[in-house]
Amino acid sequence: MTKFPRWISFYDRATGAVVRKIDIGQKLSEAGHSNMSSSVRPMTLSPDERYLYLQVSFFHGIVEYDLQDDKVTRVADLPISPEAEALPRESYLLDSAHHGIAMNAAGTKMCVTGTMSDYATVVSRDTLAAGPLVASGEKPYWSTRSNDGQYCFVSWAGSEKVSAISFETGLEVGSAIVGDHPQRMRTGVLDSTLLGS
Repeated sequence: MTKFPRWISFYDRATGAVVRKIDIGQKLSEAGHSNMSSSVRPMTLSPDERYLYLQVSFFHGIVEYDLQDDKVTRVADLPISPEAEALPRESYLLDSAHHGIAMNAAGTKMCVTGTMSDYATVVSRDTLAAGPLVASGEKPYWSTRSNDGQYCFVSWAGSEKVSAISFETGLEVGSAIVGDHPQRMRTGVLDSTLLGS
């Protein structure tokens, strides 16, 4: 075996002990979705912490997992570009069909990146349907919610830029060139006095 077993692990922060493990590939198989990967890519949690929404290697879509009932509840296919559909799996960037998912503050929408299909989209949590496809760069590889919850920031690893996408409209509202191969992002707070004039 060249790779280790893959789990979603839950740790007790007080003791450091693993208190629960989920093999998402096994749970997908139990739900009738055999031959899907156990390798979890990014994921996001519903505000009530009951549902996980996650991406798995080689899959162009989203998996909904009910942590309370311990089962996969929905699997949603999202659009695949003709170019991505024609690619062999071994040509996927780090096995990532999709790599980026973030939920708005209300828990009603998710911003999802279709890495191999070169788009980002805002997905309804209710229907798991994609909104407009934002295709303003190459290889989107992360999405992060803004601190006010109104926007999703998407890094385009192949285009050296970050876009801001409105959760309300699903449209890009701005972008900035940020440098070589941006990937994971986190929001932070900076004292404006440190910026100078």
